[in-house]
Amino acid sequence: MTKRMFEFSEGTSNKFWEIWSDGSEVHTRYGKIGTAGQTTVKDEGDDAKAAKLYAKLVAEKTKKGYVEVGGGSATSAAPAKAAPAKAAKAAPAKATKPAKKKVDDDDDEDGDDDAGGWRRFEVDEKFWAIKRDGASYTVKFGKIGTAGQEKTKDFDDEDEAEAEYEKLVKEKTKKGYEEV
Repeated sequence: MTKRMFEFSEGTSNKFWEIWSDGSEVHTRYGKIGTAGQTTVKDEGDDAKAAKLYAKLVAEKTKKGYVEVGGGSATSAAPAKAAPAKAAKAAPAKATKPAKKKVDDDDDEDGDDDAGGWRRFEVDEKFWAIKRDGASYTVKFGKIGTAGQEKTKDFDDEDEAEAEYEKLVKEKTKKGYEEV
């Protein structure tokens, strides 16, 4: 399927998101405009399931305010050439930032992330949070002081989701993340 590129610019946030599929695999690449970003691959097992996930992800991004740019390319591996110019238009970063800033990542009003079932971890200027709900888990991650990015992964059963959840928590703590 043809690669499609989307951008989101609001305030100081200037992000891109690309999606393409290759058979049963759905590929996404995302990050700050002007950077290489990061890529994820999800193998859906068959082409029909991949097409369904592809459509779902595009709908989610457009609902969040991402706008499709350019015509896309089945072989493009770099961000659009216009992307760095857009990044240059962003407001300059402030010279000093607090070392750590608590971000209310959940939807309640008291600022307590645990109330939403989230476990939050921080290291240096980064945060990572995870919440399990039945046979799925959701992770949020990014720079402290931002809303970050969010990903949800679904499993066939709750035990599989719990095992992966525990594995990810161990990996993050091994990398120096501390629960806050």
